[in-house]
Amino acid sequence: MEPIDKALGTDATHGWWTLPRRHYVLFILCLVGVVNFVDRQILAILLEPIKKDLGVSDTAMGLLSGIAFSAFYVIAGIPIARMVDKGSRRNVLVGCLTVWSLATVLCGFVQNFVQLAVARIGVASGEAGGGPATQSLLADLYPISQRATVIGIWLASQAIGIAFGLFFGGWLNTAFDWRIAFIVVGVPGLLLAIGIRLTVKDPPRGMADGGVGKQVETPPLKEAFLIALRSPSLRLLLIIAMCCSFAGYSILGWGPTFYIRVHGMTTMQVGGLMGLAVAGGLFIGNVGAGRIADRVAKGDFAVYMQVAGWGTILAAPFGLLFLLAADPMLSLVGLFFSKLFMTFWMPPTYAVAVGMSPVRNRGMITALLTLSTTVVGIGMGPVFVGVMNDLLEPSFGKEAIRYSLVFVLGGLVACGLLCFVGTKLVRREIAARPVTAQ
Repeated sequence: MEPIDKALGTDATHGWWTLPRRHYVLFILCLVGVVNFVDRQILAILLEPIKKDLGVSDTAMGLLSGIAFSAFYVIAGIPIARMVDKGSRRNVLVGCLTVWSLATVLCGFVQNFVQLAVARIGVASGEAGGGPATQSLLADLYPISQRATVIGIWLASQAIGIAFGLFFGGWLNTAFDWRIAFIVVGVPGLLLAIGIRLTVKDPPRGMADGGVGKQVETPPLKEAFLIALRSPSLRLLLIIAMCCSFAGYSILGWGPTFYIRVHGMTTMQVGGLMGLAVAGGLFIGNVGAGRIADRVAKGDFAVYMQVAGWGTILAAPFGLLFLLAADPMLSLVGLFFSKLFMTFWMPPTYAVAVGMSPVRNRGMITALLTLSTTVVGIGMGPVFVGVMNDLLEPSFGKEAIRYSLVFVLGGLVACGLLCFVGTKLVRREIAARPVTAQ
């Protein structure tokens, strides 16, 4: 029997956390993940109509979806992570969800590019707390041997959010306009925030690691950083997150525009076809990677890293098929498999990061990982592609975006190779310091 099951069965103080209630909270957190990525990803499908309506360049739209989002995501991320480690994670999650949902609604009322940028900054500031709060909660609800699977399920919910964002964004833009699309997708998050406040509780810290009843202090801010950054393994995980997210978010951000320009699709067609390919690949990849990692590794963090490495390397050739295929259906097949394997790095590496962190510092390490993906992935990826589009357009016309995206695939190979390097670092660090040490 796992430590969490022993705790739940013998300690009446924590009797609320029965298995059905744990699964209920997981379900609610998955709904938050769906809303999170609907509100984040809807901008990608609306880039072209917004660009035409507001009269701005690809570089400006890249800045809007990249640096304007990521800069404030980073600024808000660390303070919110400290709130996660010190206070009520449920309340932090409710507050963040309310902020980003309201900001999404406000995107539909803007009158110029600056106002839209300010509204998206609000989305970024709220979403900065979603990952740290969720992963800290999951780490206290499920034991190490199940954690990659659970994280994979939660990450898979984000794939559903990406699909909904693309599909409903494209459909609403076709049926109404891009302003209505923002308003409609922002409202559900406000209702979900009320539901979380009324029905979810915070689990005891360390419950899934056999630490029920132990009083663990939150380290000071400087020490919290040092705990994460003095570990060679955790430092490498941050670099891995940067490499893979650069490719991943570049494709998510500009993929819809790629199909519109190169293959002549409408926003509604892209929303349905690309949404299905992306969501299917990410969903199967996240759930599969988490499940495979838990079954093969059986708690061995080094093996988790190997699963992550093989997956991301396999993503690169399918990425080339996605970008270079002349037939749009064949391109969508390549997109599906590239997204499936591209996401293999996330459940195993997040499970390793959380498992190797003290219970009162899990929000911080999750925030640092998320900030790494945000700064390089969301911040630099779309901007890089936007700039490359503008530079290559005189020579290649509408095909420029195809070759701009080819450049970003190198991040997948780098990510895979670094994961294999990580196996040695993790083994060395585990040998020197027991993973259960808090």
